[in-house]
Amino acid sequence: MITPAVRRIKFRDVLGETQIIRVLAARDIKVKYKQSILGPLWLVFQPLALLGGFVVGFQALGNVETGNVPYVVFALVGLSVWAFFQASMTIGTACVVSNNQYVRFTPCPRIAFPPAAVITSLPAFAITGAGALLAAAISGSLSPHVLLLPLVVIWLVVLVVGVVFITSSLAVRYRDINNAVPFFLQVGVFLAPVGYPVDDLSPVIRWLVSLNPLTGILEGTRWVVLSDYTPSAGPILLAAVTSLIVVVSGWRLFARLETTMADDI
Repeated sequence: MITPAVRRIKFRDVLGETQIIRVLAARDIKVKYKQSILGPLWLVFQPLALLGGFVVGFQALGNVETGNVPYVVFALVGLSVWAFFQASMTIGTACVVSNNQYVRFTPCPRIAFPPAAVITSLPAFAITGAGALLAAAISGSLSPHVLLLPLVVIWLVVLVVGVVFITSSLAVRYRDINNAVPFFLQVGVFLAPVGYPVDDLSPVIRWLVSLNPLTGILEGTRWVVLSDYTPSAGPILLAAVTSLIVVVSGWRLFARLETTMADDI
C-alpha cells in the first residue's frame, strides 16, 4: 500500500548539501548586484540612511540616553544586527518561490535554499558590523568581550535560518507572505530596540519587546562590543529559549511542507 510521505528529509541532510548551498549563495550574491551602478555600495548607504533617521528621531527629538556610549556607536551596533535580519528575511522568504523552476522540474534539494539565502545576506552584517567595531574603537568604547562576537553571530544566523524556514515554506502556499514581510520589516525596526535601550521602556512595553528574540541578541551584541554597556539578562535568556523553539518549529514546518512544494508552487 503506497501512501504519501509526511516528511522525507532529515536535519543531517543540510550538512550533506553544503556544496549546493555554497553555489546558490555565490549565484545570489552575483545576481543581487549585477547591472547595478553602485553595486555593493548599497550595503553602506542603507544603514547610513537609517542611522541618520535614528539620530534625528531618537537622539535629537526623543532625547534617548545611552549612558557613556556615544549614540552613533550604540545605534550602529543595533543596525548591524538589523541589516542582516532584514536582508535575510527579504531574500529568504522568497527563496523557494524565486527558484520555482528548480523546485518543479529538477531534484534539487529544497533545504538548500533557506541557508543559501541567509549566507547571501552576510555581507550586510559584515560591512555594518565592521563600521560599528571601527566606531567603537575610535570612541574608546570597544569592549574586551568582543572576542565573543563570533558566538553571537552564530546565534543570530541560527535564529534567522529558523525564521526563514518558516516564512519561505509558508510563502509557497500563501503568497501574501511575500507582501507582508516588507511591511513588518518597516515596522519592526522600531519595535525592536535597534535605536533605543530596553531599560528606557516602561515595564509593560519592556516585557512585550523582550518577547522578540532579536531583543536578546541585540542586548548580547552590545554587551560584547561596547565596554560601558550593561545588558538586560531577561531578554537574553528569553531569546535563547525562543531561538531554540523557532529553529525546531521552522525545521519541522519546512520538512512537512517540502513534500507538496512542487504542487503548491
